[in-house]
Amino acid sequence: MTSAVALGSVGEIGKIRGSGVLEREGNVIDGSNGVGVQSMDTAVTAKGQMQIDFIDETRVDITEHSRLLIDEFVYDPETGNGALGLRASLGTMRYASGQIAKKNKQNVKIRTPSATIGVRGTDFVLVVDEVGSTMVTLLPSCDEDGYCVTGEIQVDTDVGYVIMNQAFQTTITSISSQPPTQPLILDLDEKMINQLLILRKKNPYDEEEMILRKKALAMYDFLDIDFLDFDALDRDALTESIEGLWVTALDETNYMLADLLYDMLDQLNAMLMALFKDELDLQNALLLKPDENVYGFDPETGIRLDKEGGFYIVERRDNIGENYFKLRLSDGYGYSMDLNQSDWEMFDYRIGSSFNNNISIKQSNY
Repeated sequence: MTSAVALGSVGEIGKIRGSGVLEREGNVIDGSNGVGVQSMDTAVTAKGQMQIDFIDETRVDITEHSRLLIDEFVYDPETGNGALGLRASLGTMRYASGQIAKKNKQNVKIRTPSATIGVRGTDFVLVVDEVGSTMVTLLPSCDEDGYCVTGEIQVDTDVGYVIMNQAFQTTITSISSQPPTQPLILDLDEKMINQLLILRKKNPYDEEEMILRKKALAMYDFLDIDFLDFDALDRDALTESIEGLWVTALDETNYMLADLLYDMLDQLNAMLMALFKDELDLQNALLLKPDENVYGFDPETGIRLDKEGGFYIVERRDNIGENYFKLRLSDGYGYSMDLNQSDWEMFDYRIGSSFNNNISIKQSNY
């Protein structure tokens, strides 16, 4: 196997438009086609776009005003095993999985100031703004014949995570101490999809894996996209294994990916606001609903229910006086309670206007 990659490099700049550099151990290396990329390099663009091809066939495109650190790269071409870590601190990035994500899904992590993205053999795009908020959109992996498969990514923060496995699902992380938003599927037109996808000349998965993971085989028919409109990228091969791998070139899409992703972000925000309004309308309806609770002591059940200072007070003592409970519950929620005291029991005792919280109490003398 021959390689155009310099000794110690983990990949190279496959294409660059405009201005971009590599920061390495305090030095600045001008970006140009074929320049080797090493672990711990930081790719920086000003008014430029850069395509990085790694030796395991992973490809990353970054656009204007972006910073991407190659945090870790280990790869054994004989086995396909390895590990890949990237850290995107600003800007936009488009990622297409290579052999490491295919063989060692758990070893591929992309980090931003507010999220960690675990890649399980698929493509995605992300945008990181100036305060670290991150938008992630899952993409199908496609070849020029229209074979598409959608893999899976997990987006984590310090307090929660979401898993995305449907094409064009999108989530946002604002800060690491808040969970990601629930994924929504963006409504993208054909032009936007063409600009997002990175097409391969060969099937992104082997035949066996295609059978297992064929979730979007007819996606190109559904979207009515002519994948053959793309011309081949004329450039030197990084290695024989990735020679002619890509159909989509950095400069063929004629895209402003940053602008496109910000348009997608606007669309997602509008969808989130609509969901928030629906939830707000529901909460307002519940607040305006007449209070149907019966307060005071109920001799039939032995339960006393009171309301004071924004709380429900629920209490009961059994007939022999040995079992007793008293609960203080926020009146902003509804409750369904299953109660058992010795030989007395009651199921689905309800308080409030909605009943999305379940409480079970069991007391006995044994």
